[in-house]
Amino acid sequence: MPLTTSQRRFATPCARAAVAASVLTACGTPLSALAQQTLAPLEVTGDRIDDPSAPVDGYVATRSRAGTKTNTPLTETPQAISVVTADQMDDQGVTSVQEALRYTAGVGAEQYGLDSRGDWQSVRGGDPAVYLDGLQKTFGYYQSPRTEPFLLERIEVVRGPSSVLYGQGNVGGIINLVSKRPRDTDSTRVELQAGNHNRHQAAIDSTGRLNDDGSLLYRLVAVGRDSDTQVNRVQDDRIVVAPSLTWRPTDATEWTLMALRQKDSTGTTAQFLPIEGTLKPSPHGLPRIPTDLFISEPDFDRYDTEEAAVTSLLSHRLNDVWTVRQNLRYSESDVDYRSIYPMFTPALKANGDIARVAYAKASELDSLALDNQAEALFSTGTIDHTLLLGWDYQHAVSDGRSAYAADIGDLNVFNPVYGQYTRLTDAAYSEVPENTVIQSGFYGQHQMIINERWITVLGLRQDRARNKTEGGTAFTDREVTGRVGLMYRFDHGITPFVSYSESFQPITGVNAYGDAWEPLKGEQVELGVKVQPDGSDSLYTATVYDLTEKNRRAPDPANPQNQIQNGETRARGLELEAKVAMTEQWDLIANYAYTDTEVVEGTNEGARLATIPEHTASVWSQHDLSALGAPGLRAGAGVRYLGASWDGSDQLRVPSETLLDAMLGYTRGPWDLALNVSNLTDETYYSACLARGDCFIGTRRTIIGSVGYRF
Repeated sequence: MPLTTSQRRFATPCARAAVAASVLTACGTPLSALAQQTLAPLEVTGDRIDDPSAPVDGYVATRSRAGTKTNTPLTETPQAISVVTADQMDDQGVTSVQEALRYTAGVGAEQYGLDSRGDWQSVRGGDPAVYLDGLQKTFGYYQSPRTEPFLLERIEVVRGPSSVLYGQGNVGGIINLVSKRPRDTDSTRVELQAGNHNRHQAAIDSTGRLNDDGSLLYRLVAVGRDSDTQVNRVQDDRIVVAPSLTWRPTDATEWTLMALRQKDSTGTTAQFLPIEGTLKPSPHGLPRIPTDLFISEPDFDRYDTEEAAVTSLLSHRLNDVWTVRQNLRYSESDVDYRSIYPMFTPALKANGDIARVAYAKASELDSLALDNQAEALFSTGTIDHTLLLGWDYQHAVSDGRSAYAADIGDLNVFNPVYGQYTRLTDAAYSEVPENTVIQSGFYGQHQMIINERWITVLGLRQDRARNKTEGGTAFTDREVTGRVGLMYRFDHGITPFVSYSESFQPITGVNAYGDAWEPLKGEQVELGVKVQPDGSDSLYTATVYDLTEKNRRAPDPANPQNQIQNGETRARGLELEAKVAMTEQWDLIANYAYTDTEVVEGTNEGARLATIPEHTASVWSQHDLSALGAPGLRAGAGVRYLGASWDGSDQLRVPSETLLDAMLGYTRGPWDLALNVSNLTDETYYSACLARGDCFIGTRRTIIGSVGYRF
């Protein structure tokens, strides 16, 4: 979809200046003049002060901070945003963030299948940056543990660029995880789980008041897990404790402190198995490679992570107009990653042996993220204004040691005998150069509701990012990004919108050869409509978009531990999403996405992007069966269609797959029982195969039974 003349204006420096003037102006009046006037405070209604971090009853959230950093209804945000609530995650029995996104439009939820090293998802063909409570959570690859979904109140997917507010952001979108926070109602939930692959898990979530007047609130969330995986000899153990405290000395001030301590012990479930023997028949008349094959070595393989973090969320209302906020997080993480995988390009020998290499990396990451905001709510005549000014800062330092050794010993994939390999020595290890990324940015955003019909969002940001590698050249980038959105509110809850936005994403770390990454840059035009019928709890969204990105990373055909920056890419698509409260006893989620991708410039020019299906669709339906004479009983079922994808060179097509999920639950008093099954028919499929010669196994059937007690 080519840009029109009016849309193209916003891509020019002059247009950015015009946006800046709009951001720093309220209804045509400069701020200097406004400062001399008495502004009429914007009346804050009950709907306006609904907390977008609070629990949602059901599947349909109506408000979010992720798209604007202000408390804004989704129907007043000119951008496609999806929210996965805690109720939806509980009902679907998710065990990871990427599983929680399976029923979200435009998201490739399990981009690389079952991979214990991280949550891999695509948004509109891009790799989204992950935030936690509005602050960046992940920096680089394999440098921090996966987030436990039991800790989360919701997951917000902002589709399309958001750099005006966040600085760090992929053109495809961002994912913002919202932590469970202290509440003023006493409640405790204890849950025990058991499942296939020897899964055993215990969890607790307790919150309430610490004093009579409710000025001190607490929450404690903890999870302990002992589990195997669908890959032999790979465990999935976890211990995480997340206490938090909220202090409300007055109605105008709130300060929440959250701590996190997490330790994971797992290995590598991504076995990098050859295309011949998985997606294609094995050569030499051999059978297909078993999907539970462990191709590494038990005494070597591991992906162990530890993280400690402290988060501060402070808000103070100065008067009826102005509120200031500061969000801050400091985090330290250590990762011990060791793996043995097939030598590339992987291939089976006539006797079933496969040649292997060994890789090890010990990483340390220290990160500080800070976001200061000042927000003003006021009205001038028939125009309601929300003005946001902010400055944010990020500082991430990573280093470590790594080793690599080729041809360490073959393994027979049909009759594996472990222990017969050449072990890495201390001499094989070398220091990874310390890498430091520092980013700071000033941003402004002006939201207006004009005559209760027209809704505008204008934003501008100035970023400075510095990427410095020890012993190498420091790269400093200065970027200006803009955003403009327009909506019109018709009767009966119909709100069409159009927007233009830009992205800028400095990349932490270095490639496998110690070279710093160039920042990603992108832009998008989006047209859509949001519908929330009057008096309804349902929300419907339909969008079309056209986006481009430069300096995108792609798998390196010559080195599986490296990526290359692949020139310019483009994605165009259509997304349809419905979250419907059909009745008080029936919830429905339905999605469809068409994603057309292309490498415009660079390696494999003209090819589609690897791992991105053109078509995806899903439906989840859940019923409370109490009205049928079965009080407390509920049942749900889902269908996921994963369209065909390509290897990045358009030479190999990964076929489509349709998967079924189901749940059965029963509640009686404080007790809650549930049985969740994903991939009900236990389909064997491959989520992706790459031009370098390897395939990623999809998640086989997973069965989890849980017993919960609330008091």
